[in-house]
Amino acid sequence: MAGSGTAHLRHDQDLVLQVDHLVVEYPSPRGTVHAVSDVSFDLANRETIGIVGESGCGKSTTGKAILRVPPPTSGHVLLDGVDLSSLGTEELRQSRSHLQMIFQDAISSLNPRHRIRDLVGEPLEIAWLESFRRAWWIRAWERYVPWMLRVWRQPWIRKVAVPALTVFFAGLILWVLSTAVGGNNSDGVPDGGAGARIADVLMIAAIIVLIPVVAVLVVTGIVWLVLSLGMPVAGIARSIRVRRARPAFLADRDAKVHAALTDVGIDADAAMDRRPHEFSGGQAQRICIARALVLDPKVIICDEPVSALDVSVQAQVLNLLEDLKAKYGISLVFIAHDLAVVKNIADHVVVMYLGKICEVAPPDELFVRPLHPYTEILMSSIPVTDPNVDPRHAISISGELPSPIDPPSGCRFRTRCPRAAERCVEEEPVLRDFGGGSFVACHFPIERPVTAVSVPVATTS
Repeated sequence: MAGSGTAHLRHDQDLVLQVDHLVVEYPSPRGTVHAVSDVSFDLANRETIGIVGESGCGKSTTGKAILRVPPPTSGHVLLDGVDLSSLGTEELRQSRSHLQMIFQDAISSLNPRHRIRDLVGEPLEIAWLESFRRAWWIRAWERYVPWMLRVWRQPWIRKVAVPALTVFFAGLILWVLSTAVGGNNSDGVPDGGAGARIADVLMIAAIIVLIPVVAVLVVTGIVWLVLSLGMPVAGIARSIRVRRARPAFLADRDAKVHAALTDVGIDADAAMDRRPHEFSGGQAQRICIARALVLDPKVIICDEPVSALDVSVQAQVLNLLEDLKAKYGISLVFIAHDLAVVKNIADHVVVMYLGKICEVAPPDELFVRPLHPYTEILMSSIPVTDPNVDPRHAISISGELPSPIDPPSGCRFRTRCPRAAERCVEEEPVLRDFGGGSFVACHFPIERPVTAVSVPVATTS
């Protein structure tokens, strides 16, 4: 398992989202965390793709990287064929309106101080404010500050400044000590002798080395100060235009918020002036869905949106998502732990382990005939409400999850895989086509058919 490859990617369909060789790495005191390593998948129009795997496999990180929050370490995310990494700041803001996210904890993702009309309408207000072009002075400040910070973080500045400052202060200490213990010259002035002259040389050399560093910091800092002082004046004209247009915008915003809340099954007239704590978990999740829909996006990333809800409410929210997908023509990236939920909603399922993809398949094929050992273990872990089935006969997994800081060589699942061999240590598997829409990254896949797994799925009438 835990392989790479692009054999599962499609090129003959109407694709709205393409994730190509996505890599996300984080620095940590113990080393680099390899959260997502070379993940690729695509999403067709009006399609739902499910991403499953145990905690720590990189599901949520993948979803956030698609939104570039934060930007991935490498790889490409294409929305309608446009690479988001190639866009400038303003173009990226506009493209992000087509990508929305629904978070796992609905209550904590809603600001408790704001009313529902403001929470759901906030994306509209941000998009509306962006429609007023900022003054060139402000745009120059927005471009300059990130560039200035990148300059200040250049490795050569630290490599030059730290040794030079160390030499300067060492020379200063040597000069003070030499002067204190030395005698006086003919004019009665304390003279440190050779020690003081060596200290002078050290301090002068350090100052000469520090001059370019100080010049860079001072010049860039002065430019930043000038741009910052001019921003309030440069923004006056835009502020006047915004103030004049706000009444008409607020009326239009309230109408769209009302329609979005109604579409998700919330009584808009009663809810718009209430606050998040006055709603249940299921109602709060519906409000979050309304907030994601209000900009009419093309793709919504659902990060475990029903894991905190009870079964009956889960079914209501899932049915709601299916209805909204048909009505709005959106596509979904559905991240979940609950395999029963994924089977009910996804058109294709991506199974991840330790930042890698191990299997991609349609849900019916995946649940009936899992080909990867890790997928088989996941399927076996699904609770079955049958008293004749002994849960002790389920396929278990041994060993601890490896650290993403130092992942195993070759196949990342080999340390816990019952089918691992020497080849798994040396060679990383790649995704291969096994027919029926199934793609597996394993050197020794399960070729025997297995009994269909009975997955209980809650539904509503």
